[in-house]
Amino acid sequence: MIERFRPAASKYVYGALVGHITDGKENPNGNSPHYEILVDAAGTPYRIAVNIRSVEGSEVLAYSDSQYSNDTKLGLSQRLSGTHGFTPLATGKNGQGLDYLRDDLFPLDEMKPVPPDGKGGTMSTLLDAQIQRVKNDAQAVVLAIGDKFDDYATREPLAFSLGRGVHDIHMMQGNSGSFADDNRINGDGALFIRFSGGETFALFVRFATQATLTDDNGNPAKRN
Repeated sequence: MIERFRPAASKYVYGALVGHITDGKENPNGNSPHYEILVDAAGTPYRIAVNIRSVEGSEVLAYSDSQYSNDTKLGLSQRLSGTHGFTPLATGKNGQGLDYLRDDLFPLDEMKPVPPDGKGGTMSTLLDAQIQRVKNDAQAVVLAIGDKFDDYATREPLAFSLGRGVHDIHMMQGNSGSFADDNRINGDGALFIRFSGGETFALFVRFATQATLTDDNGNPAKRN
């Protein structure tokens, strides 16, 4: 039986987390290995969990940009310079959240497979480099878009022993099978880091099994 990183019955809320990164490292354990980032949001600690490999073993695809300039409908600049903490965002047809397939956030066809391990361009290597840069930049701010959880009920071994965090930092539509209930539009996840020089690192993640054409509920749709 496949188990999720956190129990499916856990309460979660989609939204935006803003804060300062204090540490980060790969957690290769469990059915769904993640790269975990520890964040201080105005004195409240959070754990951001970025997928290295999917629960079902499907290929992880990613697009990253170290000079991301799209302010998006979220208003990245205002959020990154604003109050630290978690802010809920509405999803759905008139939602406030990000949408990989509708918002023109980045060229979807440039998402590339990211190996879960080995030498070269792994997700851990990519994020390790950003964490090291953050540690040398006290003014750097992170914005994580995803689902907030706060339950301590997960049975997975954790890199940081903290049950409060933000997960699902990836596309949340186009799923079939056991993850079809996750589907929605205007509710995708992403990671942004704004450095003191003004440049923004952006990371967008999806799984190879997710459809890139969806209906108004985020379910896979057929092309006409």
